[in-house]
Amino acid sequence: MNSEENNQKRSSGQAKDVELLQKELEKAYREIEALKKTPDVAFFESARQWRNIFDAIPEPICLLDANLLIIKCNASMAQLLNKPYHEILGKKLDDFAIDITFVDTVKNLFSKMKKELTRHIEIINTGNNWYEIVTYPLIEHPVKGLVILRNITHLKKIEEDLEKSHTRLKKTFHGTIDALATTLEKRDPFTAGHERRVAQIAQAIAIELGADTETIEGILISGLVHDIGKIVVPAEILSRPGGLNSHEYNLVKHHPEAGYEILKKIEFPWPVADAVLQHHERFDGSGYPNKLTEKKIIFEARILAVADSCEAMLSNRPYRKAKTINQMIAELQELKGIHFDEKVVDACVKLFKKKNFKIE
Repeated sequence: MNSEENNQKRSSGQAKDVELLQKELEKAYREIEALKKTPDVAFFESARQWRNIFDAIPEPICLLDANLLIIKCNASMAQLLNKPYHEILGKKLDDFAIDITFVDTVKNLFSKMKKELTRHIEIINTGNNWYEIVTYPLIEHPVKGLVILRNITHLKKIEEDLEKSHTRLKKTFHGTIDALATTLEKRDPFTAGHERRVAQIAQAIAIELGADTETIEGILISGLVHDIGKIVVPAEILSRPGGLNSHEYNLVKHHPEAGYEILKKIEFPWPVADAVLQHHERFDGSGYPNKLTEKKIIFEARILAVADSCEAMLSNRPYRKAKTINQMIAELQELKGIHFDEKVVDACVKLFKKKNFKIE
């Protein structure tokens, strides 16, 4: 037999071996697939997948029984506790060298959770880090609970930075408003300080009426700029000590609209422009510029109307002396429900009559 025949026989034998091996592998594959479908193996495979998912969660998680013993935990919790699984399961959180604040908080939340059977959340500061601790009840008997620990230090840092930025912007904003009010006062020496005093009275009335913090701040801002429209009125008219003729008075009456046109372009978080536009409107429709009545006048403008009139009556003018507090109260009471909102007038009267309010 020559070498060529030997090679052919060898190749034929190798092909048969490969074919047999392929058949064996296919058989083994079919057996493995069939085995996977058996209940025990399928359960094991499912458990393995869930274990991988559980360990992939970055937040430390553990399952506690009613006595706060650790039943299960993920890899992140094991890393936090700095122990292998077999030294963690069946132990209490107290057994590990972790922050006492964390342990006490978990105990407190777990106690609440067992009573109310609802999710509970608390945020703690361990000194170097901020954590959000969440407990979820598992409705069993006795009740078990899932504890999740989230490191929110970076979120707290963002929150602090935003708060600082907000504070700076707020100071800048208030500084700009003060500058506007000061500019207006320079043009009208006879009413210098009027805007600030109106703002102070309006703010006090809003507080007395129980307005929320945001609304109170908006009313304060509106008070500081309520007469900004007078910037379009000639200075000689504003500073004139005597009375005005009808033409001059009409020019002055245009200031709410002028103020609105100036302020409407600014994106205030409050209805400042509308409050300025409406601060001379009256409940009976006798006001200006749009002769609005009662509910058509916004809350902020109702307060400004009373505060503006109150301050004007209590201030000296070149053409008249200031009224006494009792005279001012009597006039407001007389116009209550006609020109002014009754509740706003009552709040203003209470400030001056019962709370001894003083304008600074």
